[in-house]
Amino acid sequence: MAKAICIIPARLESSRFPNKILADIQGMPMFERVYHIAQVSGVFSRVFIASPNPEILELCDQLGIVAIETSFDHPCGSSRVFEAARSVQEDWDIVVNLQADQPFLPTSYLKTLVEAVGPNPIATIAYEEAGEKDEHTVKVIRNKKDEGVYFSRYSIPYAVPGVSEVVRLCHLGLYAFKKDFAMSYMGDFKSELALQESLEQLDFIHHGYKIDVAIVPHSVPEVNIPEDLVLAQKLGLF
Repeated sequence: MAKAICIIPARLESSRFPNKILADIQGMPMFERVYHIAQVSGVFSRVFIASPNPEILELCDQLGIVAIETSFDHPCGSSRVFEAARSVQEDWDIVVNLQADQPFLPTSYLKTLVEAVGPNPIATIAYEEAGEKDEHTVKVIRNKKDEGVYFSRYSIPYAVPGVSEVVRLCHLGLYAFKKDFAMSYMGDFKSELALQESLEQLDFIHHGYKIDVAIVPHSVPEVNIPEDLVLAQKLGLF
């Protein structure tokens, strides 16, 4: 059986919600709640926080969480995960990039993600949803092999007038990478499409890599702005 580790990239800089990973959720900072989700999932042999911020590193030390210091100079979470993964000394086969702002993720989704890793070097997950979604929700189109052909902030595929309602696949931003890929990826996440849509996975597609996309039952509430936490409380999520 493949041995998986989880690395949670955690940084304080967020344009829409500064310091959001420190927001209190049931008496713990958001990133610690995400860490515990990974820990209790039973999927990973080890879970790490990867951060450039001294405040986060010090807090991890106080909480007994193993943290890996990374450079500030990373264009996205996967880039930070790759740096951190290269410093992990123990054996592993798969590394999962779990974002620190996903405190409501079901543990079963992590199992689905790791099990989705097949012949391709990357796997991710998505859910089906009808109707329009704004640019904060990333859409993905799969081919018949369940590989992601394209990801976009726009509503793809386009619905021709008169055609029945389109059920779109909406992407959840976490990834599983095979070790060889994570240790050797040379892309700089500055390919034209990746920059235009601000989507790191488009850099993988630009360089010719295929991404397996598994389907999970439903969406997960996102935390992009402070109001998202207020809504989560109203929904009884914490």
